[in-house]
Amino acid sequence: MAPRPEDELIGDEDEYEEEYEEEYEDELEEVEELELAAEAAAGQAAAAAAADPQDDEEVTEGDEDDDEGSTEEEEESEDDNEVAQDWTGLRLIPEADQLLDILAQLKQDGRKQLTLLLLGKSGSGKSSTLNSLLGEKAAAVSAFKLQPDTESSTTYLRQVSLGDAELDGFRLKIIDTCGLEDPEAGDTVNYTALQRISEDIKGVPIDAVLYVDRLDLYRVEPLDKRIMQSISETFGRRIWQKTLLVLSHGNLPLPPPGTTFETFSERRISLLRKAMRGAFFKPALPAVIVENSEACKVDSDRCRILPDGSRWVVDLWGAAGDMALGSKPYSWRKGMGRKGGSSLKWLIPVVAYGQYLAWKTLLQPRLQKEEDKQAEADAAAWAAKAQERRRLGIGPPLQPTPENAWRLEQMYDDD
Repeated sequence: MAPRPEDELIGDEDEYEEEYEEEYEDELEEVEELELAAEAAAGQAAAAAAADPQDDEEVTEGDEDDDEGSTEEEEESEDDNEVAQDWTGLRLIPEADQLLDILAQLKQDGRKQLTLLLLGKSGSGKSSTLNSLLGEKAAAVSAFKLQPDTESSTTYLRQVSLGDAELDGFRLKIIDTCGLEDPEAGDTVNYTALQRISEDIKGVPIDAVLYVDRLDLYRVEPLDKRIMQSISETFGRRIWQKTLLVLSHGNLPLPPPGTTFETFSERRISLLRKAMRGAFFKPALPAVIVENSEACKVDSDRCRILPDGSRWVVDLWGAAGDMALGSKPYSWRKGMGRKGGSSLKWLIPVVAYGQYLAWKTLLQPRLQKEEDKQAEADAAAWAAKAQERRRLGIGPPLQPTPENAWRLEQMYDDD
């Protein structure tokens, strides 16, 4: 991935001026020449439009109709122009035969490239998983994060070159990203990194998103939930429909007491899915357990296996292929994300109207019924008093008016 301009400017200002002064002058001359050429072209286009305005309108309408199609063609052409390295690590993967079958299915479906996006916290195993997918140590792996990542994302582009006419030319594009937490700010979400990642993948068709987390954890931390929410707000909730859960550190020879490898894994996957899903949004979120360390056990065919005997490399590639074939790729564009809480703002008038209906149809009739019962009881009591006073030869009782009753209530309340 090309370095960002702001990252280049971090160095000494004097060195920057000396190093790029000549390049800046050359670029300035080129810009001036382009501006002159553009002015000349604009003058010719204006003259042509004045000569035949109807043709200009027809061309404009055609451009508007084909805008979406031209965008897709531009994206494909940009992918074709990217230089891909030969996928030399493919020959070193013991599970290469099964992997080639999956790639053949993708190519039969008309795919020229498989694009994967890796997301997750630092130390979750993103880079190690990338190396396992490529069969080579392409990304540097560090057990401890000593300093912030300088790049928000790094792209690895490989091309199949095995002498097979059917598969040669098929490309694999993996976008590795930095950790989504910000340890320097007290273990909070790195919103800046999320925004940069969204700009890096703008318009790129993502066939599958690999959300990487650790298997050997017992709960989903509040920071994890905030990261998941921030992903939804930045990329839109549709990204979860193309997401595959990848749980690293899957070599659990001694699971917690009272559990087995299967039951502990199911519980861990269930907790992550529950944190990502919502009340009305339940993406599939298929899960694959991986073990990237060299201590991972292998079977008789040298294929890496988990404690339950499953070949996780084949399972991971198969799940990614199914995700790619299952639906259209995810592509981020501006406006897809939402601010926190905005996704539920439409519920405010619905809840208010529901409260009004509840008051009108349930609460108000009950209160009115209680008031009527109280009025009948008061009338009966005063009638009984009047009858008793007449029997004793006393004048009728003086029933207070509503105003006097209110004054008496206020006096008693004040006391």
